[in-house]
Amino acid sequence: MKKVVKKIKIGEEQIENSLFWESKTGSDRISAIQILREQYIKFFNKEKEYHESRKRLRRFYRAFKQTQS
Repeated sequence: MKKVVKKIKIGEEQIENSLFWESKTGSDRISAIQILREQYIKFFNKEKEYHESRKRLRRFYRAFKQTQS
């Protein structure tokens, strides 16, 4: 992978940031979010809370799926 450095003026970083993420595919953006989530969970030692929330999400999904049928 080729690394690129680009100099921008102060105040233009928001525009550059938006353009960067708009150039990425939806799956690239979701992958980046997942990587950040995993880093947060490990850094702040939130594994227990993460696993408990996954259980609740699965229960909610099953209940939601059954009510739609």
